[in-house]
Amino acid sequence: MSDFQMPETFSVRTERHGDAVVVVPTGELDLATAPALEAALARAFDAAAAGSVVLDLRELAFIDSSGLRTLLTARRQAEQAGASFSLVAGHRGLERTLEIAGVHKVFTWTPAEELA
Repeated sequence: MSDFQMPETFSVRTERHGDAVVVVPTGELDLATAPALEAALARAFDAAAAGSVVLDLRELAFIDSSGLRTLLTARRQAEQAGASFSLVAGHRGLERTLEIAGVHKVFTWTPAEELA
């Protein structure tokens, strides 16, 4: 039996929590999967109509530079749409990636408890 593990499949779901549209990606966010998240975020900004969009990173296993670009693009889209955009922190390794890339501080962060 091999120690090699197949990568998780990627999916994105959208939920409503109060006035916020919450986008929840699951799996690995990379060059191949970033377009699916971009499309879901675009729909969320349309649905929010200048409200609040929250990107919940808790089910994300991995993010690469394409994923980072997607997050930064979403932040810019929110500004253009007049919507608020925030992230819910994922696992520590994911947070460390955002810190190393120097983008952690450019985002607004929503505590996970606010989505309960």
